Amino acid sequence: MVLILLVSLYKLCRFFAMSGAERLVVPECVSQAGSWAGGGSSRERREVSPGVNTDVRAALDRILPALHQAIARAKQAAGPAELRRAIAEVFQLVEEAWGMPTLGRDVAKVLCDVIRLEGGLDLLLNLLYTAELETKCQAGKLLEQTLVAENRDRIARIGLGVILNLAKERDVPQLAQSVSGILEHMFKHTEETCFQLISDGGLDAILYWCRWTDPIVLRHCAMALANCAMYGGQANQRLMIEKRTAEWLFPLVFSRDDELIRLHACLAITVLATNKEIEKEVERSGTLALVEPFIASLDPEQFACEMLGSSDNSQGRTADDLQRLVPLLDSSRLEAQCIAAFYLCTEAAIKTRQKKTKIFSETGATQSLKRVVCYSTSSTTSSLAKKVLRMIGEEVPRRILPTVPNWKACEVQTWLQQIGFNKYCQSFLDHQVDGDILLRLTEEELQEDLGMDSSITRKRFFRELTELKTFANYSTCDRSNLADWLGGIDPRFRQYTYNLLTCGINRNFLHRVTEQQLQEDCHINTGFHRVRILTAARETLHSPITLQTASNGTDVFISYRRSTGSQLASLLKVHLQLHGFSVFIDVEKLEAGKFEDKLIQSVMSARNFVLVLSPNALDKCMGDPECKDWVHKEIVTALNSGKNIIPVTDHFEWPDPETLPKDMRAVLKFNGIKWSHEYQEATIEKIIRFLQGRSSRDSSAGSENGLDCLSSPGQT
Repeated sequence: MVLILLVSLYKLCRFFAMSGAERLVVPECVSQAGSWAGGGSSRERREVSPGVNTDVRAALDRILPALHQAIARAKQAAGPAELRRAIAEVFQLVEEAWGMPTLGRDVAKVLCDVIRLEGGLDLLLNLLYTAELETKCQAGKLLEQTLVAENRDRIARIGLGVILNLAKERDVPQLAQSVSGILEHMFKHTEETCFQLISDGGLDAILYWCRWTDPIVLRHCAMALANCAMYGGQANQRLMIEKRTAEWLFPLVFSRDDELIRLHACLAITVLATNKEIEKEVERSGTLALVEPFIASLDPEQFACEMLGSSDNSQGRTADDLQRLVPLLDSSRLEAQCIAAFYLCTEAAIKTRQKKTKIFSETGATQSLKRVVCYSTSSTTSSLAKKVLRMIGEEVPRRILPTVPNWKACEVQTWLQQIGFNKYCQSFLDHQVDGDILLRLTEEELQEDLGMDSSITRKRFFRELTELKTFANYSTCDRSNLADWLGGIDPRFRQYTYNLLTCGINRNFLHRVTEQQLQEDCHINTGFHRVRILTAARETLHSPITLQTASNGTDVFISYRRSTGSQLASLLKVHLQLHGFSVFIDVEKLEAGKFEDKLIQSVMSARNFVLVLSPNALDKCMGDPECKDWVHKEIVTALNSGKNIIPVTDHFEWPDPETLPKDMRAVLKFNGIKWSHEYQEATIEKIIRFLQGRSSRDSSAGSENGLDCLSSPGQT
């Protein structure tokens, strides 16, 4: 009986703690912090540390008195209007600090520390919890600017409930900008904080806002997802995939409105792809295929100039951020190497201006960049890595020819010089060590025949040799593509390719090999590696082979005008995929010369044709009697193939039928659906009704605007 009463009391307390949607618990130090007028801290004001840079000290001597006065005015504010003016003063000082060239990060960090030490963070949280909307928005805007590492710690301890409760108010545009920005910073905190944010709706809010058009919100969303992927760890990356993050990144990468949004979204999807456990799900989203073409289209130096002109990005990334890019450079995925090299190239331009280029060697980026120059098969990535090294004043190594098995003795000499083993060049030359012998060298031969007596020196040499084996191209002797198969198990396993090939083992024969043979004949000395290779070989042997024929086709082909319809087309793709439809959308990655055939084949093999009619979408079709315009060509193919055509309009004005070529006028007879950005799910449900066996020629299907009301002269 007592237990039942306790449970009832607990439920009653929770009921009164909620208002509408379930609200998270807020610590007492926030909910009872009082107002700015009565709150505050009696702590002494923080003085400038005598150890700081002279220029930083001068800036702080100028700004800190004004900051203390602004905080004092906020504490003594008599009403909401006066309070907002005081908050605006504090915000202006912090924003000015972040925008200072070279000194900005150091100065802003001190200001943010002062705000925390004087109780400012707690008071901002209280305002976000209790104030009216206008004050909440201003408090959120200031809080977003102050979230340096120590302040994130404070928010994680006492304020996540406040932030997550605000994130539940998704449809308030005034709040979305600051709350998405706060979440962006908090996803950088710890894996535990990331898990809490994901579990309690923070990630759901970010993914919901991915369908918005506000560039500020979208920029925060892209960066939040990148931070969650980079700082959240593998367990949280799995949760991101379960919430379909890879799919929602597609419209962010696909958007043509803001390159910074696209870049951060590319970083997020690439980091997720480097997690082998979720790699396949990431690839299936289709987002990853957009990364390399986008990066190749950018100029990193111009991009850096744009970032320097933005107060949000002018200070560049921290050492911790850069440290997390290094594993991407070392990854076996070309997309990861490519985007990491681009980020580092933009950072090199910023850090050169700030005279802080040592950060690249301190984070280990310099060595990885040199490795990329030597071994990368991507010309884009290699070119970016060279630019970084030149900007930070490092020597640029020569590219190593990847076909190591075919190396002559002179090419081995070049490699020895490049890795710093000049002392042994003559010994290798005397023994005519070529690529074949180099790849099969043993420690005994290295010591006795080539005179490398120091065991530490031999370890260094084999470290370089292992790297060479891992990145080498074995195509001239690897007919079964064994190297890539081994790399698919683990990128490090490519080092064993030549050992297996010289023993006459290829992919087709590997399942017959014993663990003892792998150890004794192929010199794979790590037992766990042997077990993983054999297990993968046997799983491949017994796994069913599924054949997909072109006749199966896709459920939906989306046709759109790139200049005005990209965002809506990408949103439709994501929504339809989440409802189980297979979708084809042209992502400009079709090979030159095969573009037309591939595109026409894709239209013909799809069961439905969704036509995105954005502003001026059909203008280029007018006066195009030879059907050279791509949208015109796709529409005519869909009409001639008898496809179920579903026009989706977005601020589109229907043209006079007489202005369109005769071969496409019939498209005006199909019922269209008016896209509602505010009610996307309802609009998608209408589209799905048309996709599920109902022709869009049927006006009874419930379309938003029937086109049959348009009279088309000459048509019945």
